[in-house]
Amino acid sequence: MNRDFIRPAAIFVIAAVFTGLVARILPEWHNDFFSLRKMEWFEHLLPKAAVIDSTLADVETVEHLQEELEPFLKKLGSMQVMPGKDALISRGAFGKKEKQLRIAYFGDSIIEGDLITAPLRHSLQSVYGGKGVGMMPITSIVSGFRQTIRHSFSRNWETISFMSRNNLDLTLGITGYTFVPRPYYTAQKTIDPVITDTLFTAEGSDSTKVKVETPKTETARYYVDYDPWVEYKAAAIAGGAADFQDIRLFYSHAPDSSFVRIIYDNGEPITRWLNTSSSLQVLDISPNNPARTLRLEFPAHKPVKLYGLSFDSPEGVYVDNYPIRGYSGLYFQRMHEDILRAFQRHLKYDLVVLQYGGNITNPNIRNYDNYKTAMTKTIKHLKNALGEVPILLISVQDRSIKDGTGYKTSPDIPLLVKAQNEVAAETGCAFWNLYEAMGGYNSMLSFAQQNPPLAGKDYTHFTRRGADKIAELLLEYLKASK
Repeated sequence: MNRDFIRPAAIFVIAAVFTGLVARILPEWHNDFFSLRKMEWFEHLLPKAAVIDSTLADVETVEHLQEELEPFLKKLGSMQVMPGKDALISRGAFGKKEKQLRIAYFGDSIIEGDLITAPLRHSLQSVYGGKGVGMMPITSIVSGFRQTIRHSFSRNWETISFMSRNNLDLTLGITGYTFVPRPYYTAQKTIDPVITDTLFTAEGSDSTKVKVETPKTETARYYVDYDPWVEYKAAAIAGGAADFQDIRLFYSHAPDSSFVRIIYDNGEPITRWLNTSSSLQVLDISPNNPARTLRLEFPAHKPVKLYGLSFDSPEGVYVDNYPIRGYSGLYFQRMHEDILRAFQRHLKYDLVVLQYGGNITNPNIRNYDNYKTAMTKTIKHLKNALGEVPILLISVQDRSIKDGTGYKTSPDIPLLVKAQNEVAAETGCAFWNLYEAMGGYNSMLSFAQQNPPLAGKDYTHFTRRGADKIAELLLEYLKASK
């Protein structure tokens, strides 16, 4: 090889290596005219786990006192305890015996089917009493999955929620839904089939293949000749109730001559007339004797705004399950302040729980400032409407994404947890770090690998057994917050 080439090349390599080593040793230095930075030529060769560990170390949650829970904990400590049971928290300072305590538990699909809320309700009712599952919607996409009450309904209901793109000016009820009886139901209708010819492939003709249709669809109305109905059956299991005793129907905007037909245990229908007021109305439809089945029928051509029913009694503890699949937890403003205040007058919540984040998390996000701004507005809206009711913000759970051949915590999860913690601290909410309580980094993977598993193979949602575990951890948190 030519020496005239080798010698300059060797000098260049030695100079480059020497410069790199000196640059690694020299400290950074900056002024207004010139900056000297450390050179980081070889960091890309280091194991990626080191980068992940560094990221996790930088997002420690903000420490702040949980005094925001004090009004709730004081009332819980003052509740009358069932015979033979020990209070979860000691009695209030003056030993006053409270009769009822109520929790509104909002979440996304993580609490669908009464997950987390059912074992929490059962644990509290077994100590402090209570008979009933609390608030129930008119329709539900997971009615067959929920076990604490049997729930069925006809198809001809219009269901409006945070996820609806229509009726944006219509206020939602405390359940996060508004339900309207209709003489029709809606479904997807094929309007223009598109034929995809799969007889020809890149490899050539294949006579065994068939034509595949990818149709275009639109939402169509299908009219029916029966009135909308909804039916509830009691379930004598943990978190449920053996029968119904105290029942209230919540509604507004009933047209003239509106009514509801009520049927208990397949008995004779009872007709009750509805008020036409635009404000929240509450109709007591409690049976004279405990009933195991309740059926309600509404005229199809009377579009009253229905919000749900409450199954409860004047004493004990109630945990209302409010899930909305796919919902971010932002923009609670679609529940107007006046209707939230009205619900609070009747339901008297002592604690509001917000458990969201699963529909916000994205492994590519590194900045959740916009989320913090929107979530702060949501919490301020709730505080304006509900007054002094404490709010508990629960962080997103761990969530795993596929990385090569395995799964690991989505890199944005700790950042989202930190953002949620900061929102709680800045808005005066209590905060429970569920991600940390689960075990932190890669804990969802551990939950899914348990036998029996505590989480599903989507590495996002808990199994029923896993939800029981989360409820147990939440109770421990509440007891430790006293």
